[in-house]
Amino acid sequence: MLHGVTSFVLDDADTYATVKADYDLVRNVIREQGFGHLTGYMGTLIQPRTKGSGHGSTSRAFYARTQFVATLLNL
Repeated sequence: MLHGVTSFVLDDADTYATVKADYDLVRNVIREQGFGHLTGYMGTLIQPRTKGSGHGSTSRAFYARTQFVATLLNL
């Protein structure tokens, strides 16, 4: 069931800077340490997490943390 759809713009300078910092962190870890060093502990608003069932998954997805979703939905 689809609850709703909304658009958003990262026009808040602080939120934009935090999302950019999360992106830069992930990019730098991949470049300097490799893809396997990404963890769900990274990122303030966006986090890389394993995707798929079971432990040992090597694929990743990027998730908006609860605080970021609340900001996007004006909660």
